[in-house]
Amino acid sequence: MAVKEKKEQEEKNDNGNHSINLAIVGGVVGAGIGLLSSPGTSKKIYKNISESELVRVAGDQLRRSAQEMLAAQAQNGIKQLASGYMGKNVANLLNPTKNSEKKDSDDKNYSSELDGIKEENKNINDRLDKIENMLGKLVDSK
Repeated sequence: MAVKEKKEQEEKNDNGNHSINLAIVGGVVGAGIGLLSSPGTSKKIYKNISESELVRVAGDQLRRSAQEMLAAQAQNGIKQLASGYMGKNVANLLNPTKNSEKKDSDDKNYSSELDGIKEENKNINDRLDKIENMLGKLVDSK
């Protein structure tokens, strides 16, 4: 029985501490809103914050991080699209035709089709390189 009574008392103390913490947080939030809502004080606070070097540096870092994240997501998206496209074309090339009569003409078609896909792959890789360079320059410039 003593164990149960101890647990109940600890729960009451935890609830009391939780209520006090909520009251303190509410007081701080209320005071902050009160300061920002008065015209004279809010202008001073906004001015001090805007002139703060810490806020400026944090803003620059946040902007850079967001740009790098967006650039990385764009690069990954493009790479996934290109690899999905290439995967479909390679799968089509790996499935041989079943008619042995058409094999000679199909070999020529296969070879020309393969050359076309290789050329297209080269063009896509060139485009991807250009896009990656452009995104890198964009991130570096800002």
